[in-house]
Amino acid sequence: MHYYIRLNFVLLGALAAACGEKGVDTDGTVTDTTSPDPPGTDGGPTTGTTTDTDGTTAPTTGESACVDPSVTDIGPAVDVTLRNNGATRLFINLDLNCSPILPFGLRDANDVAVRIDKDVCENSCDEILSGGCGCPSGCGPSDVLQLEPGGTFASKWSGRVWTDVTLPAECPEGGCAPECAAATQAPAGTYTVVARAHDAVVDCEPCTCVPGPEGSCVIDGGTAMGNEVVGEQALAYPMQTGLEVVFE
Repeated sequence: MHYYIRLNFVLLGALAAACGEKGVDTDGTVTDTTSPDPPGTDGGPTTGTTTDTDGTTAPTTGESACVDPSVTDIGPAVDVTLRNNGATRLFINLDLNCSPILPFGLRDANDVAVRIDKDVCENSCDEILSGGCGCPSGCGPSDVLQLEPGGTFASKWSGRVWTDVTLPAECPEGGCAPECAAATQAPAGTYTVVARAHDAVVDCEPCTCVPGPEGSCVIDGGTAMGNEVVGEQALAYPMQTGLEVVFE
């Protein structure tokens, strides 16, 4: 009798050893207690995050690094009205070196010029990302603002300034250089709006236009030159969103 009991214990021990990878939950259900192989060790697919190595993809987000860094939400804009309080017709250039410009400039609290206009040969970041770098092959006629005595001209500054940046070397298309101009938001501060007018216009035919009710118009072609008249007005940005620059 004792022999059979010992034999049963031996058989049970052998079975337990053979089934060492199984266990029994407290509710009597047999479960697998072995550890699975780490993901990817059997040659199958993995669930971890992979990283591209071409330099154009962020390691974890998959976002391209070749994007235009320009700010799109810019403002508030500032309405700028030019007024001629003098007795002489005035002319203001609206183009410079084949590039459209605002009829006024901006200087910061340190009297340093703020870059609110961009030359056509200064390529924006979206241009070089699409391979559109370089200068235009030619210039069209330059526009000149004609401002009658007592007349006004309404213009606007969006609050945008241009800043030079350098993109990753692999980003530009079409052989463009990585340096480009990005649109950025002008910081809050005290500025001076400066407008420069002249009393003559050349290289145009005719060199005049018919003013509208506000006392101003635009001459298609020409260059303002001659005696210069300067108008200035302080601007507290962004609290102030409208001002008038007067030529005396």
